[in-house]
Amino acid sequence: MELNHNVSQRLEQKLGLSLKAQQALKLLQLNSMEITAELEEIVQANPLLEMKREDYELIEGKSDLESSPEDEENTEDGDLYSLPENNSIYMKPESTDRDGWDFDRIEAQQPTFREILRDFAFYILDDDLFSLFEILLDYMDDLGMLTEDLEKIARENHCSVDGLCCVISTMRDGGFDGIFASSREEIEALLGPGLFPSSGYSDGAFVRYVEPDLYIEFIDEKFIVTVRDYSLVLSVDESYEEIMEHGEKTAKKYLEEKLEEAKFYISALERRKATLITIGNEIVIRNAPFLLKTSEKIRPLKMNSVADKIGVVVSTVSRAVKDKFVQTPVGTFPIRYFFGNLQEKEQALEVIAEIVRGNPDISDAELVIELNNRDISIARRTVNKYRNQLGLGKSK
Repeated sequence: MELNHNVSQRLEQKLGLSLKAQQALKLLQLNSMEITAELEEIVQANPLLEMKREDYELIEGKSDLESSPEDEENTEDGDLYSLPENNSIYMKPESTDRDGWDFDRIEAQQPTFREILRDFAFYILDDDLFSLFEILLDYMDDLGMLTEDLEKIARENHCSVDGLCCVISTMRDGGFDGIFASSREEIEALLGPGLFPSSGYSDGAFVRYVEPDLYIEFIDEKFIVTVRDYSLVLSVDESYEEIMEHGEKTAKKYLEEKLEEAKFYISALERRKATLITIGNEIVIRNAPFLLKTSEKIRPLKMNSVADKIGVVVSTVSRAVKDKFVQTPVGTFPIRYFFGNLQEKEQALEVIAEIVRGNPDISDAELVIELNNRDISIARRTVNKYRNQLGLGKSK
């Protein structure tokens, strides 16, 4: 057997991302709990950058001689904002402990994971789905996993597997990742090793914190969209300016590179902020009734539509919403919740039922056109499937 080495050349085209583009996408993808650590590392490696921090200053009290007469006067007049310093609401001069009981710290028993799960399901599921949820709850262990497979649960309770899957999908979209998983492998794929759906609750082992990246508020009859601000500040002091103008070549080149790098990171964070604000605006435009509690239906966003408005590819929008949360007037949700297809299916079923009941002879092709006019884009075969599910007959 003889081994030979051959050297050949091949010309091919590949689409690659520069290091800067990769770093910009990384910053876009990081959520609020991850980006701070990343920015700390960036600042430590670049002497021209500083983190912009929101510093809060305590209001110092006046001296007793200066404040006592004024405070007493204001207290008599009912001004509760100028109480004497010894009545500070932030510190107590003496313990509230009475014979071993600290009455200020007695708390009610915290709800269990099952109780929290059931309360949440009661608000987001209709009566039929909530009945299926209670069936699943009977087969759930303390970790949030199912003790039997879905087919067996459906057989024993005379219900459909599709209905059970719909409940599971809705609960997971609502923030209970991995709930009603059938195996440890499924949970690990969804949550990572060592975590379970019940983690962080009263009967769970791990705490999982959420910090929203996007905020939607309704103030003075207006929606206000804001983003948790993570900013870097370019700081070039006189010594660095002197080196960049008259310093030796090596030091000058180093600072010029760091200056270019600093400008890039500042620009990347601004693009991240602008992208999230655009997504927040789109959520408001399509789902104002839901955010105002005048409708329970969500009109899901399309990633390609949002990408077109921002002027980026769809994968960039996907990175922008990954693992991020939005705080709204009706609660805190994963941003991806507003891009889900479950709500779109429910909306399509509702509209199809309305149209077909008004015109039983309408064809599937005509239904597709009517749905498109109502901003619901689905294929004809999907229309036919939904029509059969509603029991409204199949058009010829």
